Amino acid sequence: MKHPFCHAMQSTIVPAILLISLLSAPLVSASWLYAYQGDIKVIEVQLGDYRFIPQEIQLIDDQAVILRLVNTDSITPHNFTMKAANSAADINVDVPGGVSIDVQLEPLPAGHYTFLCANKFMFMKSHREKGMEGTLVVVTE
Repeated sequence: MKHPFCHAMQSTIVPAILLISLLSAPLVSASWLYAYQGDIKVIEVQLGDYRFIPQEIQLIDDQAVILRLVNTDSITPHNFTMKAANSAADINVDVPGGVSIDVQLEPLPAGHYTFLCANKFMFMKSHREKGMEGTLVVVTE
């Protein structure tokens, strides 16, 4: 038979540790998403497991950035596609498995831009249909 005190400690400590780790994970993991190369902000976007991390990117309307596209899948090729009325927002880049590619993104007007993976294997759902889609939000400063 378990001691009542041990059972009470397990039932409160384990959930508390789990809660703390879940709440602090975004704070720890978000720090690697942004860096600077000279004066240009570099935003790392991970492509893998049929998702983008981060799934939403926020920019200021007069800000040029470098998107560092990192395919975290070792074999599966992915793609970063973004189309908009403004030709500066048209991007279509293939990122092979395990590869990182930098893409310069010129300043964009305020708005919402959808980005996605356009890859599709024969007889299977497209990567976008599997959830590989995100939003670039450009706001006015």
